[in-house]
Amino acid sequence: MPSWREVFLYFLFLGFVNVGGPVAQITMMFNHMVEKRKWLTKDRFVKIMAFCHMLPGPEALQLAIYVGYLKRRFVGGILAGITFIVPGAAVMILLSWLYMKYGKLPQVNNALYVLKPAVLGIIGAGIIKLGRASIRSLFLALLLIGSFVGMQFGGINFLLILIMAGLLNLLFKEGFPRLRNTAPSLKVAIAGVVLLLPLIDSRLFQISWLFLKTGFLSFGGAYASLVFVQQGAVAQHQWLTDGQLLDGVALSVATPGPFMLFTTFAGYLAGGIVGAILATFFVFMPSFVFVLGGAHYVEKVQDHKSVQAFLAGVSAAVVGVIAVVSVALIPEAIVGWPGVAIFLAAFLAIVLLKRDVALVALCAMAGGILYAFGRVYF
Repeated sequence: MPSWREVFLYFLFLGFVNVGGPVAQITMMFNHMVEKRKWLTKDRFVKIMAFCHMLPGPEALQLAIYVGYLKRRFVGGILAGITFIVPGAAVMILLSWLYMKYGKLPQVNNALYVLKPAVLGIIGAGIIKLGRASIRSLFLALLLIGSFVGMQFGGINFLLILIMAGLLNLLFKEGFPRLRNTAPSLKVAIAGVVLLLPLIDSRLFQISWLFLKTGFLSFGGAYASLVFVQQGAVAQHQWLTDGQLLDGVALSVATPGPFMLFTTFAGYLAGGIVGAILATFFVFMPSFVFVLGGAHYVEKVQDHKSVQAFLAGVSAAVVGVIAVVSVALIPEAIVGWPGVAIFLAAFLAIVLLKRDVALVALCAMAGGILYAFGRVYF
């Protein structure tokens, strides 16, 4: 067992260097925890990852909390999660302030001109990864297509799509007779998700509710949270535009910490520093609750066929709704043929060449800075 000091310093170090999104972060953690420090065996790491992928929310953060819990129990889990989040959140709040103060400068826009299409390429590669992991049958593929069509062309609320997809796959797998005998707790949980609505009209409550809902229901990992923020903060409340959301995603990719730190940026634009703190707290709080409070019980459902069938349907639909949101971001991200080239370069570098997401993000950042300087001096 590592010492308390070693655990604390490791996760503090991780909080400052874990750039590039969830895939890059998990790869980095595997390299440190399994190959270098040998805190975990490869088999144990994979099993923990399978558990974290089953939960809503950011898998990399949940993995950090879980490993902290294994090494130093409850306090270790909290410490690991906080040190994973806080450095990046502090940087994101500073960047959000700078963005609001200087975001209209030509130099900033020139840097984002390169970074935005690269980020869309990273998201596109993430959709491919999620699709490969989620689509394990023809019926799940049909659910993915149906969710995309229903949201893009039918205007159906994406939460309703996710619930319907889960129930349809459950019905397909278990059949109606067995579905009637489903545990009452599952029925109550599903009904609660459908009926739960915000009752207060204050801006801070709306921020808290939106990001709590995002943290609790982002099945499919960090990329799924993009759907909640785009639909809630952009389409419903209009706290920011699609372009500003994409700027926040670009900053989160370039910032150490969980990919979902773009929610801190959205919270800042919606409610200043208080909004940023509320968004950060509520979007990540469910991960602590799930891992520290429910790990023992949630792991049991890995063998529960009805629960797995419902979650498989939801996961397939998540890919479809993420694709819808990504399509909506294209006009803001890709401007002209240079934007198309940057998007394709980032996407193909990850999907075909298997390049590290962090490396792609850093190259895009460097390219954006060089382009901004080039426009000033040439």
